[in-house]
Amino acid sequence: MENLKETISKLYRNEIKIPLKVYNTLIYQCVKKYEMAAVVFLYDHMKKNGIEPSEETFKLIDKLHSKKCPENNNIIIPNQHVGKLKPRRRIHKIMKGHNYSSNYQAALEHLDNVKEYITQNPDVKYYSRIKLAKHLSKKCNITFNDARYIITNLKRTKFLKIDPPKMSDFTNVEKFLEAERKSRPITQQTRISDFFNKS
Repeated sequence: MENLKETISKLYRNEIKIPLKVYNTLIYQCVKKYEMAAVVFLYDHMKKNGIEPSEETFKLIDKLHSKKCPENNNIIIPNQHVGKLKPRRRIHKIMKGHNYSSNYQAALEHLDNVKEYITQNPDVKYYSRIKLAKHLSKKCNITFNDARYIITNLKRTKFLKIDPPKMSDFTNVEKFLEAERKSRPITQQTRISDFFNKS
């Protein structure tokens, strides 16, 4: 433990650059001791020095990603509580961001298929976000979550960009209303007299 404390102290005091393998070794040692603040410090130090965490890095940090996981604070990180989230919360944020990124990239495998479908069915561009995700999930045979990630990508890349209609041009409004009408299930209108003519 004392050697670990000294090593992390040197990283804090000096602009020392170490390779990813060494970072992962230090994180592994801190994870074993449930030293969450030290793990967060090492993660931030790694990013600050331009070294991208590996899958091994995230697998190690994920071992502390639990509300029931104990937390020790034997390795003191100066100013660790000044204007910062608590270590447990930071670990949650780190893992949430990583999982989102992984799921987002996996969903993009279906991107071309979805683009082709939307190009052939342009009216769906006017659906609300949730309705579009449900529709794409069904028509493109993908999960609802994958559809949501792809919609995020399509909006970021302006593929789903819809120009607001001008006062003199109601084309987009008409398309929106038509798309809404087509998306609704066909139901037979009930007359008031039907309630009184039932046998």
